[in-house]
Amino acid sequence: MNRLSITFISFLVLIDYISKLYIKELVMENSIIVNNYIILKVYYNKGVAFSFLNSNSLAINYSVTFIVAAIILFLFSVFIKNYKNFNRFEYSAYILILGGALGDMFITIGALLLFLSYFISKKKI
Repeated sequence: MNRLSITFISFLVLIDYISKLYIKELVMENSIIVNNYIILKVYYNKGVAFSFLNSNSLAINYSVTFIVAAIILFLFSVFIKNYKNFNRFEYSAYILILGGALGDMFITIGALLLFLSYFISKKKI
């Protein structure tokens, strides 16, 4: 893996961390009501995406953490082995997914790019 990839992943994690700190400081005291549908409030997600598998059980929390870590390591190994063969969409998708998995902000964008990449490459064949 080249230094540029590591730099991009680190940059995404840093952006995610800073944005979370900023919003936390902004909203810590009171909720911010944007309109009738959007209310900014500090909430801690104890599960995975959208509080899926949210539990007070340590066994479930450790199991989920282990599974997520295994998935991240698998994606990282696929990226390391194949990044030279990826097209721009695939490369960008893996960078965003790995950066997002570590920082939680860019996963959706990365997954969408990866989906589009496979859709576009199938269309060319």
